[in-house]
Parts: sequence; structure tokens; C-alpha cells
Amino acid sequence: MKHLLCFLLCMTAFPASSDEKRSPPNVLFIIADDLAANALGCYGNEQVLTPNIDRLAARGFTMDRAYCQYPVCGPARAALLSGLYPQQNSVTHNGARDTLTAALGDRPTLPQYFKQNGYTTARCGKLYHMRVPGDITAGVSGPDHKASWTEAYNFRGPEQWTPGKTQMLSGEKIKPDPEQNKHYGLGYGTAFFAVEDPTEGAEQHDAQATGKAIELMSSYKQDGTPFFLAVGYVRPHVPLVAPKKYYEPYHAELMRLPDQVEDDLADIPRAGWSRIGSRSGTGNDGKRRAVLRAYYASVSFMDAQVGRLLDELEKQGLADNTLIVLMSDHGYHLGEHDFWQKLSLHEESSRIPLIAAGPGIEPGKRWNGFMEAVDIYPSMCVFAGLPIPEHCMGLDLVTAKDNPRQTVYTMSNRGHLLRSEGWAYMRYKDGSEELYDMKNDPKQFTNMAKDPASSKVLDRMRDVLDERLKQIEAKP
Repeated sequence: MKHLLCFLLCMTAFPASSDEKRSPPNVLFIIADDLAANALGCYGNEQVLTPNIDRLAARGFTMDRAYCQYPVCGPARAALLSGLYPQQNSVTHNGARDTLTAALGDRPTLPQYFKQNGYTTARCGKLYHMRVPGDITAGVSGPDHKASWTEAYNFRGPEQWTPGKTQMLSGEKIKPDPEQNKHYGLGYGTAFFAVEDPTEGAEQHDAQATGKAIELMSSYKQDGTPFFLAVGYVRPHVPLVAPKKYYEPYHAELMRLPDQVEDDLADIPRAGWSRIGSRSGTGNDGKRRAVLRAYYASVSFMDAQVGRLLDELEKQGLADNTLIVLMSDHGYHLGEHDFWQKLSLHEESSRIPLIAAGPGIEPGKRWNGFMEAVDIYPSMCVFAGLPIPEHCMGLDLVTAKDNPRQTVYTMSNRGHLLRSEGWAYMRYKDGSEELYDMKNDPKQFTNMAKDPASSKVLDRMRDVLDERLKQIEAKP
């Protein structure tokens, strides 16, 4: 066989067609918020400390080229949990509240489908969209999908109001709220506002979500019902809040900034620009390195919570029969092209980390084939021995006999990305384009869309994108 099968390689423990009586696998589904793939040790970052996610990768399967369907929280999560592209589930911005429920009708989400098939499904924290930090300081659900869950839990955390050393590392104008009773419109949702919590962080959202998940594991073990336990972390989303001990290993002056080229923005059309550091208050290397320090501290704090979950699975004797999936909703820029945060169709913003471990998964494997977030739903169904719902637009990558994806597709409010083995092509609503040779220019420094030598490649990528869009838009 020429290709590794998928991110769930060798998942033969629970084949859908087997006549043998088997216990259905449990599921531990972990999703981080705004986590860049290149901010994890197992994805090659030598500065960040992520020992627990790294040990999960060592016992599982790591996808090197998985991509979100939309590089912003609400649409990205709605797509992966519904199995539908944003154009089909109608969630194309963070403000959509009941849109997904109305668009789906009687078509089940991923956790809802497991619930319909005998699983107890639980949400601890942020799975569908929540406004961070507002919904966290308020302790509310946000635009959740209630039918997905047997039980759901929110956790109120202090976020930017955490006592401790603070730094404002970008140019937003923060509105003070001494009484701490206003949760929205204060300016913290995009600000690089860093807080070093002097405590162990037990009051933070992610620590509380982990504690509840651990409690639920114990109860599920006792009643014997298969579970789909979804744990949603808000870190490393801003504000960058973490206990001081997770800041201490990092020194701002030692943080390595990404490679840059002179006049990098000159050949990137304005529609392709994301949040630019020099225009948003993160305009010097000192601030940029301080942002990286705070971001890595937040990643390490989140990683510690993952470690608590993994330890509890082992303690409860559940690890051998539990599929663990860890991922981010979308990627994140950490200074590439002087872009920061998300919304971009460039590689760092559209690519996501994705790791799976569990029964039948060969440990320590990596796969360089393509995967879209919508493939998660059908692949997890096959792993659990469940038929794939007809509405799912993703591919079953468990039983595939070859690499089924030659390209991946991502959209944003500005345009579309088509990524192939050798090329990345972006086309925006204003007609501007980007084209990158991903073999010779993987950091996307030279836009070749206007290079006559690339005209044949450009025409081919245009045609393939048009065909993908027809396929997506043909199925409401």
C-alpha cells in the first residue's frame, strides 16, 4: 500500500463489519482554542514545553497536514461537529447563535449521533462557539447545540480579572470595569493582554473543566455506559492567562521569532492580510517576543490539563478502550508575515494540530497526507462501528485503501483556499489571488499568481477550486 491510510491508522479494533461482539469504545474529545500546530513540541517547536500532548502523540497518531474549514472559531467548530461545510450549515461568522440548529433540522451532530447510538455525551467547557473572555467571565453557554449533549457544564473563570502581573502587548483600548460585572465590549477579545496568575490556577476555566471531566470519568466507569466526553479548553486564546509557574521557564529575550523577508506584504493582496503586528500595537521585537512568551505559557498551562485527563484515564483503567482525539479549532499566526492570530488563509492559520490515540492505533506514527476537519465525523463513526450519516460531507479515512484527498479546502469571509501537494492557492472576493510553491517556498514568501511562468498551474488550481465549490454548493 503506497500511502498511510489516515490519521486513524490501524484502527481495526472496532470494524463496522465485524461479527465479533465487542465493547463500544469510549471517546475523549479534546479541543483547544487558537492553538497553532507549530506551537507544540510534537510538531517540531523546540522552545515550547508540551510534555503531555507530546506523550499523547508518542502513543498515538499525529496528522501533519490537517486543515480547518474556516479560520475562525464559530464556523470552524460548527463544520467539524456537523460534518458539513460552512456554506451548508449556514455558520459563516461568530455571531451566528441558533443558526446551526435551524440549518441542521433532524440531521445529528457528531456528539448527538453518538448519543442516539447509546452513548452518554457530555460537554465540559467550550465545544461550540463561546465568546472569550465574555462568556467565560459570565459563565454562560454561548450558542451551544443542546441536542448534542446528555449533560453540559459551563465554568466561570476570572480571565483578565485574575490577580497578578499584567502586560498589555497590543494597541487595543481596554475599558476598565472595577466592579467586574460587565462581560462584553471591554476590548479583551483580541488584545494581547497577558496575566501571570500567582496561584496554581484552580479557578481558571480550563482547570475547572478538567476537574469536572475527571469526576465524570469516574461515574461513567461505575455505570458502564460508553461515553463521548468532550472537553473544550479556552487557552491559548487571549487574554493570555496562566499561572506564574508556566511563565517562568520562558524568557522573552530568548523567544525565537519566525523568519521574515523585506517588504513581505508587497505581493500579498490586501484581502489576504491578517492582523498586522506593526499596525495593531505589537510593532517591535520586544513586544513580539513577550507575546510569544505569554502564548507559550498559556499553551503549557493547557497542556498540563491534558496531562490530568490522560492520567485519570490510566487511573480508571479506561485508556485501553478509549479513543482520544486532540485538536484545535483552527490555526494561529505567531508573527509569520507579521500576521498575528487567525482569519488568514495562509498555512499557519488554516492548518491545525490533530492527534489520535486509542485501541488499535499504532503508536508513534505520523501521516503527511491531507485531511479536512469535516473528515473527523465520518472517521470517528467508522472507528466506533457506527454507520456514517448520509449528510456527512467528509471522507471516511479509516477504511480508505489509498490517500483519498488530493486537495483540501478552507474558506473565510474574504475568499477561499485550495491546498494541493505542491501548491497553495487563495482567491478572494475582490478578484485578487495568491499562489505559492509549497515545495520550494513552504513559508509562502513569494506570491506567484502574477508570474507568467505559473499561468498553467494557476489555471489548474482555479478549475479545481471551481469544481470543489460546485460540489459543496450543490448539497445544501
